[in-house]
Amino acid sequence: MSRMHRIIRSGLMGCVAAAIGAGLLAQTATAATTTYTSRSSFESSLPTGSFFNNFSSVPDAFASPVTSVTGTGGTPTLGYTITAPTAGLGVFPDAGFKAVGNWNLGQPVVVTLNTGNVFSAGADLWLSDINGNRLAGTITVNYSDGSSVLVPSTTTGAFGFAGITTDVAALSTMTIQNAPGAYLNMSNLSVAAVPEPSSIAATALAVAALAGAALRRRV
Repeated sequence: MSRMHRIIRSGLMGCVAAAIGAGLLAQTATAATTTYTSRSSFESSLPTGSFFNNFSSVPDAFASPVTSVTGTGGTPTLGYTITAPTAGLGVFPDAGFKAVGNWNLGQPVVVTLNTGNVFSAGADLWLSDINGNRLAGTITVNYSDGSSVLVPSTTTGAFGFAGITTDVAALSTMTIQNAPGAYLNMSNLSVAAVPEPSSIAATALAVAALAGAALRRRV
C-alpha cells in the first residue's frame, strides 16, 4: 500500500472512530423525563437499590403534629425530609402502613430530596376528611424540574399515585398540594438513583478510542 493510500485510509478510519464516539455521545444529549400515575409502571422503571418506605416504623402523630419525617435507605444511600409549613405533619396508622399528611387544611406537603442523587420519586396519595374518610378530588404534585402530575383521589378503590423518573438532573423537591377542604395523605414513598449520563459519555469515549486503535492497527 502506498504512503498516500495509508494516509487516506488512516484518515477515513479516524472519521469512522469519531462517528462511533459521536453517535454514542449523542445519547447523553437525549435526556428523558417521564411522569407516572401508575405505581406498577413506575416501579418497573426503577433500578436496583431503590428505597421504599410505608412509614410503618414512624411514630404515630395524631394527637399533636410533628415538625418533619425523615428517611434514608437504598443503594447508594438516598434520603429525604418531609415537612408541611407552619403547622407540621400528622402520622396516622392504617392497615399495615401509615400515612403522612398535613396537619392543617390547605397546606402543601414538601418532600425535600436532600442527598443530591435522587432521579426517581413517587408515592401513593389520597384525600380525606378530619375523621380519615376518603374524599374525591384532585391532588397536584410539582417536582423541582418543573414537571407536574395531577392525581385523582377517589372514595373507594386504589389510592392515587404520582411518580417521576428523569436523567436530566437530580430532583430536589416534590411538593404536594391538596384540594381545598380536604386533608392530604401520602404513603408508600419510593425514591431511586439512576446512572449518571456522564457514565454513558465515558463509555462512548472508550469505545471510540478502542475502535480507532483497532482500525489503526490494520493500516
